[in-house]
Amino acid sequence: MEMKPNLRDEKGFSLVEITVALVVGSIGLLALAGILMYTMNASRYATDISIATALARQKIEQIKLTDYNYVVDQTEYSLDQNGNQITGGRYTRVTDVRENEAGFNTKTVEVTVYFSPSMEDTLKKAIVSTIIYP
Repeated sequence: MEMKPNLRDEKGFSLVEITVALVVGSIGLLALAGILMYTMNASRYATDISIATALARQKIEQIKLTDYNYVVDQTEYSLDQNGNQITGGRYTRVTDVRENEAGFNTKTVEVTVYFSPSMEDTLKKAIVSTIIYP
């Protein structure tokens, strides 16, 4: 007499187990994708703030080399990361000069670099300031 093998003795995974494993794996991959997007955005912001700060410091250094009487307000649009004006540049640099704010015969110079299409976005800018005198 021949005996049929019992189905319970066979090894392997059931369709339900495989489906549950796929669902759990998919949820994990979606969570990793969200973390990846957040990390990429944070990295871009850090790069932008570094470049904006460098552009502001670059302008402050130019102003320090300029004659006191020629330091005036200025706005530069469409700058690239090196401070060159190009079509479609991402950065806007605004130089604000206020006289006699820090004392007689001084100028307070504040350079703001925006890295947003809107200059009203307060989170996407870098500000560097200094005081100069003749």
